[in-house]
Amino acid sequence: MSLDTDLKQDDTSGPGVESAAPRGGLRGRFKSLRVVQAPLDAPTWLRWSVFALVIVVAVAIPLNSPTYVNFDLSMVMIYAIVGMGLNLLTGFNGQISLGHSAFFATGAYIAAVLIKDGWQYLLVLPVALVVCFILGYLFGLPALRLRGLQLALVTLALAIITPALIKRLDGITKGQEGINIFLKDPPVWTGLATDQWVYLICLVAVVIAWIVTRRISTGRVGRSLIAIRDNELVSQTLGVRSSRTKTAIFALSAAYAGLAGVLYTYVVQFVGPDSFGIALAIAFISIVVVGGLGTVSGAIFGAFFIQYVPTWTASIGDSAAGFVYGFALVLFMFVMPFGIAGLVRAVLRPLVRRIPGRRSDLTQSAKTG
Repeated sequence: MSLDTDLKQDDTSGPGVESAAPRGGLRGRFKSLRVVQAPLDAPTWLRWSVFALVIVVAVAIPLNSPTYVNFDLSMVMIYAIVGMGLNLLTGFNGQISLGHSAFFATGAYIAAVLIKDGWQYLLVLPVALVVCFILGYLFGLPALRLRGLQLALVTLALAIITPALIKRLDGITKGQEGINIFLKDPPVWTGLATDQWVYLICLVAVVIAWIVTRRISTGRVGRSLIAIRDNELVSQTLGVRSSRTKTAIFALSAAYAGLAGVLYTYVVQFVGPDSFGIALAIAFISIVVVGGLGTVSGAIFGAFFIQYVPTWTASIGDSAAGFVYGFALVLFMFVMPFGIAGLVRAVLRPLVRRIPGRRSDLTQSAKTG
């Protein structure tokens, strides 16, 4: 998936892209990480081969892994879905949201309450998607009249009040006690354990989210989002309806978060207000910062980071874990502001250029744009 043709953050030609990056020695390569990296110019056969290989490996993993590995990888896929939605909103559209943990919690609680009431667990997915989309649209109508820091603070307030609101609605949410659920056994014909079945559900969801996000970001809508981000006034003169577009993309990103919340309930089988606090909101925005703004594959890299780095450093101590996590974020901002996706593109580009084969039309247009 790291070889996708994510639309660049800036123009496809000019001083900001990789072609103008400083060259020559280690210092030049280091400086190249601080400029926008163009999509990898990989042949079409290589893209499809890598995609197919990733899918095959991903399907095989849960069949040969212990439960805790399947749990961790399921959480990675859940975070990746949130990251894709946030990248559409923040990376491509330039709107900063620190409140998507609220929509994540909404999806999780919708799933928990309905499953507890006897609903078939897969049927709650479309319900949560629709509800979170509507809530995101209603919230986006007034909120997206704000910009930059103002919008970030308003969405941060949404993240802060969510745990308190969950506790107040204790008649539905069970308050501080939370809700335990138990999923029914997988269909007998699959021969799978529950953790394997849930993993595959998450895999199907993340693949669909990846395909939809790529279609949006590399198509007409994606170009409209980037135009609004770079210069909203100019985009309006070109016929882009910025208010409608921004509100719709905010609603769509909220639906992504709601979908991830439902999957979270499947994996953890418990929801409680303390799971959806400000720390989760910061983790979500860290996904796009670490993975790479304006890249679809960056959401996957960022999801691996926030799932595994805190776990690996927790063995050192709570304070050490926080220090390493915070230091890593600062390092990314100063050394690799375009995230892991930018690093992967910079490292693989010399190799990919030498591989023969027909390039996609999107890549060719990016080269000549």
